Amino acid sequence: MITDEAVAPSTILAATDFHRLPSTSAGDASRGSAVRLAAEIVVRLSSIVATLWLTRTLGVAAFGQFVVALSIGLMIAELCDLGLNAIVVPLVVRSPRNLGTIFRMKAAMSGFTLLMSLILIPLSARVSGVAPLLLGLCTIHFLGASWIEVTGTALRAVGRRVDEALLLFTFRFTLVGLVVAAPFGLTVLGASIGYALAIGPAVLLGGWLLHARVISEGPPGAAVRAILRQAAPMGANGYLSILSTRVEVLLIQLTQGEHAVGLFGGALRIVESLLTLPSAIAAGALPAVARDVVRGSRGAAQRTFGLVVWMGVPSAVGLALCAPAVLGVLGPGFVDGATVLRMLSLALFLCFANAAVFHILIAAGDTAIIPRLTGVRVGVACVLGSLVIPWVGLIGAAFSFTTAELCLFVMLVRRARSHAELQVFRPVGWAVVACLPMALILSIWSFSLPVAILTGALLFVLVAGVILQRGTEASGLA
Repeated sequence: MITDEAVAPSTILAATDFHRLPSTSAGDASRGSAVRLAAEIVVRLSSIVATLWLTRTLGVAAFGQFVVALSIGLMIAELCDLGLNAIVVPLVVRSPRNLGTIFRMKAAMSGFTLLMSLILIPLSARVSGVAPLLLGLCTIHFLGASWIEVTGTALRAVGRRVDEALLLFTFRFTLVGLVVAAPFGLTVLGASIGYALAIGPAVLLGGWLLHARVISEGPPGAAVRAILRQAAPMGANGYLSILSTRVEVLLIQLTQGEHAVGLFGGALRIVESLLTLPSAIAAGALPAVARDVVRGSRGAAQRTFGLVVWMGVPSAVGLALCAPAVLGVLGPGFVDGATVLRMLSLALFLCFANAAVFHILIAAGDTAIIPRLTGVRVGVACVLGSLVIPWVGLIGAAFSFTTAELCLFVMLVRRARSHAELQVFRPVGWAVVACLPMALILSIWSFSLPVAILTGALLFVLVAGVILQRGTEASGLA
Protein backbone atom coordinates (compact mmCIF):
# COMPACT_ATOMS: atom_id res chain seq x y z
CA MET A 1 0.00 0.00 0.00
CA ILE A 2 1.07 3.62 -0.74
CA THR A 3 -0.36 5.98 1.72
CA ASP A 4 -0.04 9.90 1.74
CA GLU A 5 3.15 9.35 3.70
CA ALA A 6 4.42 6.34 1.91
CA VAL A 7 6.27 7.98 -0.95
CA ALA A 8 7.71 11.46 -1.01
CA PRO A 9 6.01 13.01 -4.08
CA SER A 10 9.12 14.72 -5.38
CA THR A 11 11.06 11.46 -5.60
CA ILE A 12 8.68 9.59 -7.88
CA LEU A 13 9.55 11.06 -11.26
CA ALA A 14 13.01 12.30 -10.41
CA ALA A 15 14.31 8.98 -9.14
CA THR A 16 15.15 7.56 -12.53
CA ASP A 17 17.88 10.16 -13.09
CA PHE A 18 19.68 9.63 -9.78
CA HIS A 19 22.39 7.46 -11.33
CA ARG A 20 23.46 10.42 -13.49
CA LEU A 21 24.05 12.72 -10.56
CA PRO A 22 27.47 13.22 -8.99
CA SER A 23 28.19 11.97 -5.49
CA THR A 24 27.67 15.47 -4.09
CA SER A 25 24.06 15.29 -5.26
CA ALA A 26 23.63 12.05 -3.34
CA GLY A 27 24.99 13.76 -0.26
CA ASP A 28 22.61 16.64 -0.78
CA ALA A 29 19.74 14.19 -1.17
CA SER A 30 20.72 12.53 2.11
CA ARG A 31 20.73 15.88 3.90
CA GLY A 32 17.37 16.68 2.35
CA SER A 33 16.02 13.33 3.51
CA ALA A 34 17.24 14.05 7.04
CA VAL A 35 15.44 17.41 7.15
CA ARG A 36 12.33 15.86 5.64
CA LEU A 37 12.43 12.91 8.04
CA ALA A 38 12.77 15.23 11.05
CA ALA A 39 9.80 17.24 9.82
CA GLU A 40 7.80 14.07 9.17
CA ILE A 41 8.48 12.78 12.68
CA VAL A 42 7.18 16.00 14.21
CA VAL A 43 4.19 16.00 11.85
CA ARG A 44 3.45 12.36 12.67
CA LEU A 45 3.67 12.99 16.42
CA SER A 46 1.28 15.92 16.11
CA SER A 47 -1.10 13.76 14.10
CA ILE A 48 -1.01 11.09 16.80
CA VAL A 49 -1.79 13.70 19.47
CA ALA A 50 -4.76 14.98 17.45
CA THR A 51 -6.05 11.45 16.85
CA LEU A 52 -5.74 10.46 20.51
CA TRP A 53 -7.54 13.59 21.62
CA LEU A 54 -10.37 13.04 19.15
CA THR A 55 -10.85 9.35 19.97
CA ARG A 56 -10.96 10.03 23.71
CA THR A 57 -13.33 12.99 23.47
CA LEU A 58 -15.65 11.92 20.65
CA GLY A 59 -16.09 8.24 21.48
CA VAL A 60 -16.22 5.31 19.06
CA ALA A 61 -19.38 6.12 17.08
CA ALA A 62 -18.73 9.85 16.67
CA PHE A 63 -15.11 9.18 15.73
CA GLY A 64 -16.36 6.71 13.12
CA GLN A 65 -18.58 9.42 11.63
CA PHE A 66 -15.62 11.80 11.54
CA VAL A 67 -13.42 9.19 9.84
CA VAL A 68 -16.01 8.75 7.09
CA ALA A 69 -16.35 12.53 6.65
CA LEU A 70 -12.56 12.93 6.37
CA SER A 71 -12.32 10.04 3.89
CA ILE A 72 -14.98 11.48 1.59
CA GLY A 73 -13.59 15.02 1.91
CA LEU A 74 -10.13 13.79 0.93
CA MET A 75 -11.41 11.97 -2.15
CA ILE A 76 -13.31 15.06 -3.32
CA ALA A 77 -10.40 17.43 -2.65
CA GLU A 78 -8.00 15.17 -4.56
CA LEU A 79 -9.58 16.55 -7.75
CA CYS A 80 -7.49 19.71 -7.26
CA ASP A 81 -4.27 17.69 -7.38
CA LEU A 82 -4.45 14.80 -9.87
CA GLY A 83 -0.69 14.27 -9.80
CA LEU A 84 0.35 17.92 -10.06
CA ASN A 85 1.91 18.01 -6.59
CA ALA A 86 4.01 14.96 -7.45
CA ILE A 87 5.88 16.61 -10.32
CA VAL A 88 6.59 20.03 -8.81
CA VAL A 89 10.23 19.29 -8.00
CA PRO A 90 11.39 18.09 -11.44
CA LEU A 91 9.46 20.91 -13.14
CA VAL A 92 10.97 23.63 -10.92
CA VAL A 93 14.46 22.14 -11.20
CA ARG A 94 14.20 22.38 -14.99
CA SER A 95 12.94 25.96 -14.87
CA PRO A 96 11.74 28.12 -11.94
CA ARG A 97 9.36 29.74 -14.43
CA ASN A 98 7.25 26.63 -14.19
CA LEU A 99 6.17 27.80 -10.72
CA GLY A 100 3.78 30.35 -12.15
CA THR A 101 2.21 27.78 -14.47
CA ILE A 102 1.91 25.26 -11.64
CA PHE A 103 0.06 27.64 -9.34
CA ARG A 104 -2.23 28.91 -12.10
CA MET A 105 -3.13 25.32 -12.89
CA LYS A 106 -3.63 24.66 -9.19
CA ALA A 107 -6.03 27.61 -8.93
CA ALA A 108 -8.02 26.44 -11.95
CA MET A 109 -8.22 22.88 -10.61
CA SER A 110 -9.31 24.17 -7.20
CA GLY A 111 -12.10 26.15 -8.83
CA PHE A 112 -13.20 23.05 -10.73
CA THR A 113 -13.13 21.04 -7.48
CA LEU A 114 -15.31 23.59 -5.69
CA LEU A 115 -17.86 23.42 -8.52
CA MET A 116 -17.83 19.62 -8.51
CA SER A 117 -18.22 19.58 -4.73
CA LEU A 118 -21.65 21.21 -5.17
CA ILE A 119 -22.69 17.93 -6.81
CA LEU A 120 -20.48 15.42 -5.02
CA ILE A 121 -21.11 16.53 -1.44
CA PRO A 122 -24.93 16.15 -1.52
CA LEU A 123 -24.57 12.85 -3.39
CA SER A 124 -21.99 11.54 -0.89
CA ALA A 125 -24.14 12.71 2.04
CA ARG A 126 -27.12 10.76 0.70
CA VAL A 127 -25.07 7.56 0.22
CA SER A 128 -23.03 7.73 3.44
CA GLY A 129 -25.56 9.28 5.80
CA VAL A 130 -23.05 11.95 6.90
CA ALA A 131 -24.31 15.56 7.06
CA PRO A 132 -23.36 17.72 4.02
CA LEU A 133 -21.96 20.42 6.32
CA LEU A 134 -19.43 17.96 7.78
CA LEU A 135 -18.40 16.81 4.31
CA GLY A 136 -18.02 20.40 3.14
CA LEU A 137 -15.82 21.37 6.07
CA CYS A 138 -13.60 18.30 5.61
CA THR A 139 -13.32 19.02 1.87
CA ILE A 140 -12.19 22.59 2.66
CA HIS A 141 -9.57 21.19 5.03
CA PHE A 142 -8.07 18.93 2.38
CA LEU A 143 -8.26 21.60 -0.33
CA GLY A 144 -6.16 23.86 1.88
CA ALA A 145 -3.85 20.98 2.78
CA SER A 146 -3.23 20.36 -0.92
CA TRP A 147 -2.19 24.00 -1.37
CA ILE A 148 0.10 23.74 1.65
CA GLU A 149 1.65 20.59 0.20
CA VAL A 150 2.30 22.07 -3.24
CA THR A 151 3.77 25.22 -1.67
CA GLY A 152 6.04 23.21 0.61
CA THR A 153 7.19 21.05 -2.29
CA ALA A 154 7.98 24.17 -4.33
CA LEU A 155 10.05 25.54 -1.44
CA ARG A 156 11.92 22.24 -1.24
CA ALA A 157 12.56 22.37 -4.99
CA VAL A 158 14.39 25.69 -4.66
CA GLY A 159 16.43 24.46 -1.71
CA ARG A 160 14.31 26.04 1.08
CA ARG A 161 13.88 22.87 3.14
CA VAL A 162 13.75 24.74 6.45
CA ASP A 163 10.98 26.96 5.09
CA GLU A 164 9.10 23.82 4.06
CA ALA A 165 9.48 22.40 7.55
CA LEU A 166 8.29 25.68 9.07
CA LEU A 167 5.21 25.55 6.83
CA LEU A 168 4.42 21.96 7.86
CA PHE A 169 4.91 22.75 11.55
CA THR A 170 2.60 25.77 11.33
CA PHE A 171 -0.12 23.69 9.72
CA ARG A 172 0.09 20.74 12.10
CA PHE A 173 0.51 22.76 15.31
CA THR A 174 -2.44 24.98 14.39
CA LEU A 175 -4.52 21.86 13.79
CA VAL A 176 -3.49 20.27 17.09
CA GLY A 177 -4.16 23.53 18.94
CA LEU A 178 -7.69 23.79 17.54
CA VAL A 179 -8.41 20.12 18.23
CA VAL A 180 -7.18 20.25 21.82
CA ALA A 181 -8.62 23.67 22.69
CA ALA A 182 -11.91 22.72 20.98
CA PRO A 183 -13.21 26.31 20.72
CA PHE A 184 -16.20 25.08 18.70
CA GLY A 185 -17.14 22.24 21.02
CA LEU A 186 -16.21 18.60 21.63
CA THR A 187 -18.41 17.32 18.82
CA VAL A 188 -17.91 16.08 15.28
CA LEU A 189 -19.12 19.45 13.99
CA GLY A 190 -16.71 21.30 16.29
CA ALA A 191 -13.80 19.11 15.18
CA SER A 192 -14.74 19.63 11.52
CA ILE A 193 -14.80 23.41 11.93
CA GLY A 194 -11.41 23.25 13.63
CA TYR A 195 -9.99 21.20 10.75
CA ALA A 196 -11.36 23.66 8.18
CA LEU A 197 -9.91 26.70 9.95
CA ALA A 198 -6.53 25.07 10.65
CA ILE A 199 -5.39 25.60 7.07
CA GLY A 200 -5.58 29.41 7.29
CA PRO A 201 -2.25 30.37 8.94
CA ALA A 202 -0.22 27.90 6.89
CA VAL A 203 -1.80 28.94 3.58
CA LEU A 204 -0.98 32.59 4.33
CA LEU A 205 2.53 31.75 5.50
CA GLY A 206 3.16 29.61 2.42
CA GLY A 207 2.14 32.43 0.10
CA TRP A 208 4.48 34.84 1.88
CA LEU A 209 7.43 32.42 1.94
CA LEU A 210 7.11 31.58 -1.73
CA HIS A 211 6.68 35.21 -2.76
CA ALA A 212 9.59 36.36 -0.58
CA ARG A 213 12.05 33.60 -1.46
CA VAL A 214 11.52 32.55 -5.05
CA ILE A 215 12.62 34.46 -8.15
CA SER A 216 11.16 33.16 -11.41
CA GLU A 217 14.05 33.09 -13.85
CA GLY A 218 15.76 30.55 -16.05
CA PRO A 219 14.85 28.65 -19.23
CA PRO A 220 11.31 28.73 -20.64
CA GLY A 221 8.72 26.75 -18.72
CA ALA A 222 6.74 23.73 -19.89
CA ALA A 223 3.36 23.96 -21.60
CA VAL A 224 0.22 23.18 -19.63
CA ARG A 225 -0.57 20.19 -21.82
CA ALA A 226 2.89 18.72 -21.25
CA ILE A 227 2.54 19.17 -17.49
CA LEU A 228 -0.87 17.47 -17.49
CA ARG A 229 0.51 14.58 -19.53
CA GLN A 230 3.36 14.14 -17.05
CA ALA A 231 1.09 14.40 -14.00
CA ALA A 232 -1.62 11.99 -15.19
CA PRO A 233 0.00 8.66 -14.14
CA MET A 234 0.81 9.95 -10.67
CA GLY A 235 -2.66 11.46 -10.40
CA ALA A 236 -4.22 8.07 -11.10
CA ASN A 237 -1.94 6.42 -8.57
CA GLY A 238 -2.69 9.12 -5.99
CA TYR A 239 -6.41 8.51 -6.24
CA LEU A 240 -5.97 4.76 -6.09
CA SER A 241 -3.65 5.11 -3.09
CA ILE A 242 -6.25 7.15 -1.21
CA LEU A 243 -8.95 4.65 -2.08
CA SER A 244 -6.79 1.66 -1.14
CA THR A 245 -6.84 2.55 2.57
CA ARG A 246 -10.51 3.55 2.61
CA VAL A 247 -12.36 0.82 0.74
CA GLU A 248 -13.09 -1.10 3.93
CA VAL A 249 -14.04 2.07 5.85
CA LEU A 250 -16.67 2.99 3.25
CA LEU A 251 -18.02 -0.56 3.04
CA ILE A 252 -18.29 -0.78 6.83
CA GLN A 253 -20.18 2.53 6.90
CA LEU A 254 -22.67 1.21 4.34
CA THR A 255 -23.23 -2.16 6.04
CA GLN A 256 -22.27 -1.91 9.72
CA GLY A 257 -22.69 1.70 10.84
CA GLU A 258 -20.60 4.40 12.50
CA HIS A 259 -19.69 2.48 15.66
CA ALA A 260 -18.05 -0.25 13.57
CA VAL A 261 -16.28 2.39 11.46
CA GLY A 262 -14.91 3.92 14.66
CA LEU A 263 -13.47 0.60 15.84
CA PHE A 264 -11.90 -0.22 12.48
CA GLY A 265 -10.78 3.37 11.91
CA GLY A 266 -9.03 3.48 15.29
CA ALA A 267 -7.10 0.28 14.54
CA LEU A 268 -6.25 1.48 11.03
CA ARG A 269 -4.97 4.83 12.32
CA ILE A 270 -2.51 2.98 14.56
CA VAL A 271 -1.20 1.02 11.59
CA GLU A 272 -0.92 4.17 9.44
CA SER A 273 0.93 6.03 12.19
CA LEU A 274 3.84 3.58 11.91
CA LEU A 275 4.35 3.83 8.15
CA THR A 276 6.51 6.97 8.06
CA LEU A 277 9.61 5.01 9.12
CA PRO A 278 9.86 2.51 6.22
CA SER A 279 9.01 5.19 3.68
CA ALA A 280 11.71 7.53 5.00
CA ILE A 281 14.34 4.77 5.00
CA ALA A 282 13.45 3.62 1.49
CA ALA A 283 13.36 7.19 0.15
CA GLY A 284 16.78 7.91 1.65
CA ALA A 285 18.22 4.84 -0.10
CA LEU A 286 16.85 5.76 -3.55
CA PRO A 287 20.11 7.16 -5.00
CA ALA A 288 22.14 4.08 -4.03
CA VAL A 289 19.45 1.69 -5.26
CA ALA A 290 19.18 3.56 -8.58
CA ARG A 291 22.93 3.38 -9.16
CA ASP A 292 22.98 -0.34 -8.33
CA VAL A 293 20.13 -1.04 -10.75
CA VAL A 294 22.12 0.62 -13.55
CA ARG A 295 25.19 -1.46 -12.66
CA GLY A 296 23.17 -4.67 -12.47
CA SER A 297 23.81 -5.08 -8.73
CA ARG A 298 21.23 -5.85 -6.02
CA GLY A 299 23.22 -4.88 -2.91
CA ALA A 300 21.49 -1.60 -2.12
CA ALA A 301 18.03 -2.93 -2.97
CA GLN A 302 18.51 -5.98 -0.75
CA ARG A 303 19.88 -3.86 2.08
CA THR A 304 16.89 -1.50 1.86
CA PHE A 305 14.37 -4.33 1.76
CA GLY A 306 16.16 -6.21 4.55
CA LEU A 307 16.28 -3.19 6.85
CA VAL A 308 12.59 -2.49 6.40
CA VAL A 309 11.72 -6.16 7.00
CA TRP A 310 13.87 -6.29 10.15
CA MET A 311 11.86 -3.35 11.47
CA GLY A 312 8.49 -4.44 10.16
CA VAL A 313 8.44 -7.95 11.63
CA PRO A 314 9.04 -6.92 15.30
CA SER A 315 6.64 -4.01 14.87
CA ALA A 316 3.92 -6.38 13.65
CA VAL A 317 4.60 -9.00 16.34
CA GLY A 318 4.68 -6.40 19.11
CA LEU A 319 1.49 -4.76 17.88
CA ALA A 320 -0.32 -8.10 17.78
CA LEU A 321 0.76 -9.00 21.32
CA CYS A 322 -0.08 -5.58 22.79
CA ALA A 323 -3.22 -4.83 20.74
CA PRO A 324 -5.65 -4.33 23.67
CA ALA A 325 -3.24 -2.05 25.55
CA VAL A 326 -2.48 -0.02 22.42
CA LEU A 327 -6.17 0.47 21.65
CA GLY A 328 -6.77 1.36 25.28
CA VAL A 329 -4.72 4.51 24.66
CA LEU A 330 -7.38 5.65 22.19
CA GLY A 331 -10.11 5.22 24.80
CA PRO A 332 -11.90 2.40 26.63
CA GLY A 333 -14.47 1.81 23.89
CA PHE A 334 -11.80 1.05 21.29
CA VAL A 335 -10.49 -2.07 23.08
CA ASP A 336 -13.27 -4.04 21.39
CA GLY A 337 -11.26 -3.74 18.17
CA ALA A 338 -8.29 -5.74 19.53
CA THR A 339 -8.96 -8.73 17.28
CA VAL A 340 -9.11 -6.43 14.26
CA LEU A 341 -5.80 -4.80 15.20
CA ARG A 342 -4.16 -8.21 15.65
CA MET A 343 -5.20 -9.15 12.11
CA LEU A 344 -4.04 -5.78 10.80
CA SER A 345 -0.63 -6.34 12.40
CA LEU A 346 0.15 -8.73 9.55
CA ALA A 347 -0.97 -6.01 7.15
CA LEU A 348 1.43 -3.65 8.93
CA PHE A 349 4.37 -5.88 8.04
CA LEU A 350 3.15 -6.13 4.44
CA CYS A 351 2.79 -2.33 4.28
CA PHE A 352 6.39 -1.98 5.49
CA ALA A 353 7.65 -4.40 2.85
CA ASN A 354 5.51 -2.89 0.08
CA ALA A 355 6.85 0.59 0.81
CA ALA A 356 10.41 -0.69 0.32
CA VAL A 357 9.65 -2.57 -2.91
CA PHE A 358 7.70 0.37 -4.36
CA HIS A 359 10.79 2.54 -3.90
CA ILE A 360 12.93 -0.08 -5.64
CA LEU A 361 10.62 0.12 -8.66
CA ILE A 362 10.80 3.92 -8.55
CA ALA A 363 14.60 3.81 -8.40
CA ALA A 364 14.60 1.52 -11.44
CA GLY A 365 12.42 3.99 -13.35
CA ASP A 366 9.56 1.47 -13.53
CA THR A 367 6.92 4.03 -12.53
CA ALA A 368 4.34 3.23 -15.23
CA ILE A 369 3.49 -0.07 -13.52
CA ILE A 370 2.77 1.53 -10.15
CA PRO A 371 -0.80 2.76 -10.85
CA ARG A 372 -1.69 -0.64 -12.35
CA LEU A 373 -0.46 -2.57 -9.32
CA THR A 374 -2.23 -0.18 -6.95
CA GLY A 375 -5.37 -0.55 -9.06
CA VAL A 376 -5.27 -4.34 -8.73
CA ARG A 377 -4.86 -3.97 -4.96
CA VAL A 378 -7.94 -1.71 -4.83
CA GLY A 379 -9.88 -4.15 -6.99
CA VAL A 380 -9.08 -7.06 -4.69
CA ALA A 381 -10.15 -5.04 -1.65
CA CYS A 382 -13.43 -3.98 -3.32
CA VAL A 383 -14.41 -7.48 -4.42
CA LEU A 384 -13.31 -9.28 -1.28
CA GLY A 385 -14.64 -6.59 1.06
CA SER A 386 -18.03 -6.60 -0.65
CA LEU A 387 -18.24 -10.36 -0.14
CA VAL A 388 -17.09 -10.71 3.47
CA ILE A 389 -17.83 -7.44 5.31
CA PRO A 390 -21.65 -7.78 5.15
CA TRP A 391 -21.35 -11.27 6.64
CA VAL A 392 -18.58 -11.10 9.23
CA GLY A 393 -18.19 -7.35 9.78
CA LEU A 394 -14.92 -6.01 11.12
CA ILE A 395 -13.10 -9.35 10.94
CA GLY A 396 -13.97 -9.47 7.26
CA ALA A 397 -12.72 -5.91 6.78
CA ALA A 398 -9.37 -6.75 8.40
CA PHE A 399 -9.15 -9.92 6.29
CA SER A 400 -9.94 -7.95 3.11
CA PHE A 401 -7.34 -5.27 3.88
CA THR A 402 -4.63 -7.79 4.73
CA THR A 403 -5.32 -10.01 1.72
CA ALA A 404 -5.20 -7.03 -0.63
CA GLU A 405 -1.83 -6.01 0.81
CA LEU A 406 -0.57 -9.59 0.41
CA CYS A 407 -1.60 -9.63 -3.26
CA LEU A 408 0.18 -6.31 -3.77
CA PHE A 409 3.29 -7.67 -2.06
CA VAL A 410 3.44 -10.71 -4.35
CA MET A 411 3.00 -8.57 -7.47
CA LEU A 412 5.60 -6.03 -6.33
CA VAL A 413 8.24 -8.63 -5.55
CA ARG A 414 7.74 -10.36 -8.90
CA ARG A 415 8.09 -7.05 -10.71
CA ALA A 416 11.07 -5.87 -8.64
CA ARG A 417 12.96 -9.10 -9.36
CA SER A 418 13.19 -8.05 -13.00
CA HIS A 419 15.46 -5.23 -11.77
CA ALA A 420 17.15 -6.75 -8.69
CA GLU A 421 16.99 -10.34 -7.46
CA LEU A 422 15.49 -9.78 -4.02
CA GLN A 423 15.82 -12.41 -1.34
CA VAL A 424 12.53 -12.38 0.59
CA PHE A 425 12.42 -15.46 2.82
CA ARG A 426 15.89 -15.03 4.31
CA PRO A 427 15.36 -11.62 6.00
CA VAL A 428 11.76 -12.45 6.92
CA GLY A 429 12.72 -15.82 8.41
CA TRP A 430 15.58 -14.52 10.52
CA ALA A 431 13.57 -11.52 11.69
CA VAL A 432 10.82 -13.88 12.85
CA VAL A 433 13.41 -15.98 14.71
CA ALA A 434 14.69 -12.82 16.43
CA CYS A 435 11.13 -12.10 17.61
CA LEU A 436 10.56 -15.49 19.28
CA PRO A 437 11.94 -14.61 22.76
CA MET A 438 10.01 -11.33 22.72
CA ALA A 439 6.81 -13.14 21.74
CA LEU A 440 7.33 -15.79 24.43
CA ILE A 441 7.95 -13.35 27.27
CA LEU A 442 5.13 -10.98 26.34
CA SER A 443 2.73 -13.92 25.98
CA ILE A 444 3.55 -15.37 29.41
CA TRP A 445 3.77 -12.21 31.53
CA SER A 446 1.49 -9.21 31.55
CA PHE A 447 3.20 -5.81 31.50
CA SER A 448 2.04 -2.23 31.20
CA LEU A 449 2.30 -0.90 27.66
CA PRO A 450 5.51 1.15 28.17
CA VAL A 451 7.23 -1.77 29.93
CA ALA A 452 6.04 -4.21 27.27
CA ILE A 453 7.43 -1.99 24.49
CA LEU A 454 10.76 -1.56 26.27
CA THR A 455 11.05 -5.26 27.14
CA GLY A 456 10.13 -6.40 23.66
CA ALA A 457 12.54 -3.98 21.99
CA LEU A 458 15.41 -4.98 24.28
CA LEU A 459 14.87 -8.70 23.71
CA PHE A 460 14.64 -8.24 19.96
CA VAL A 461 17.80 -6.12 19.78
CA LEU A 462 19.76 -8.67 21.84
CA VAL A 463 18.70 -11.66 19.75
CA ALA A 464 19.07 -9.73 16.49
CA GLY A 465 22.61 -8.77 17.49
CA VAL A 466 23.49 -12.43 17.93
CA ILE A 467 21.96 -13.40 14.58
CA LEU A 468 23.64 -10.56 12.71
CA GLN A 469 27.04 -11.78 13.86
CA ARG A 470 26.63 -14.43 11.18
CA GLY A 471 26.99 -11.64 8.64
CA THR A 472 24.64 -9.26 6.88
CA GLU A 473 24.29 -11.42 3.77
CA ALA A 474 23.29 -14.49 5.76
CA SER A 475 20.63 -12.38 7.50
CA GLY A 476 19.19 -11.00 4.28
CA LEU A 477 20.67 -7.52 4.63
CA ALA A 478 23.05 -7.73 1.68
